[in-house]
Amino acid sequence: MALEQNLILLCLICHKIVDSEEGAYPVELLKKWKSSHEARISTAFGACSFDRREEARSALQSFLRSNRVTFETFGPHSETAWNPLSDAVEIWRVRVREVIIPNNRMILKILDFNTHLLSSGEMVTLEKFRIHVDEFERKHVFGATSSSVPKFPEEMNEMLR
Repeated sequence: MALEQNLILLCLICHKIVDSEEGAYPVELLKKWKSSHEARISTAFGACSFDRREEARSALQSFLRSNRVTFETFGPHSETAWNPLSDAVEIWRVRVREVIIPNNRMILKILDFNTHLLSSGEMVTLEKFRIHVDEFERKHVFGATSSSVPKFPEEMNEMLR
């Protein structure tokens, strides 16, 4: 059994109680506590582990679609971006922070919770996407100008199909 499977973190007081009253806290009860806690945490952050690729793909689709539509509508290559009278640049900046970045983070969470469903090629795509996300944020949140952002890996559109 891996260490993290056999580890439950408790505060000092609870740790002392559980250790001193071993019979009152059997291993199965502690495992149930841990499993319940992990489920609450994963649900609280909006990502969870799935048993099937189709379930994970379904969870990804709305975020990928939202990002694509936002990029096509407001991004630097959109029709409005070419209109010198539009406020497209400002709208894009707002959409990046309010839509794209949170969606990217959720996509990463979903995939990180479900690496057991990914092929080796998809794992490479995930890491390419992670680099894209990190550099995209460096540019749009922290104003990094010396960094070029790698393009969104098109393979993401086929992830978990």
